[in-house]
Amino acid sequence: MFWFLWMALGAVTVLGLRVLVAKARESVAPVKTCEWCRRVSGGYEVTGHSYEECDGPKAVRREEERRHADRLFKEERRKEYAAAQAATEAEEIARQAAKMRLIQVGTITTRRTADGDVIDISGWHFDTAPGPNNGGPSTPDSRPLSWRGAPEKAHGWTLQELHTMAHGGACQCDVLRLARRVRH
Repeated sequence: MFWFLWMALGAVTVLGLRVLVAKARESVAPVKTCEWCRRVSGGYEVTGHSYEECDGPKAVRREEERRHADRLFKEERRKEYAAAQAATEAEEIARQAAKMRLIQVGTITTRRTADGDVIDISGWHFDTAPGPNNGGPSTPDSRPLSWRGAPEKAHGWTLQELHTMAHGGACQCDVLRLARRVRH
């Protein structure tokens, strides 16, 4: 029986030494606490990692960088859109200023060719003299114009405007359908 007592005493000693060694290690190594986790958790002490090792602040920084990049991207797109709008408005103002005075309304029709559908514009007369002519009678320069491509580049009137004058605004003929697909 005496040996049993020595065995129990040895086991208690070994367990005690383990506890003492663990306590000694804790006292030598500083306890890592995370200030960010403590602040976020409402003041509770969070141990096991330091602020530098914490994933929380890194995730917050990444999210803030993403939001900043999104803001910059949206601002850049807004500026590009505003520049495009300004260019479109400037082109429209220039086109309106360059419109020749209409003297005679002609015809606008469609026809099929081997190359596809074509819009025929004929019989239109414009005042080719420079300036608005102060509303006076047309000059001897008035003559029919012929052109290929975008009509607004020749006399300032768009295909839709010519169609409205020739057929009226409520017309749903092939000219409107083809005019939507026209490339200049």
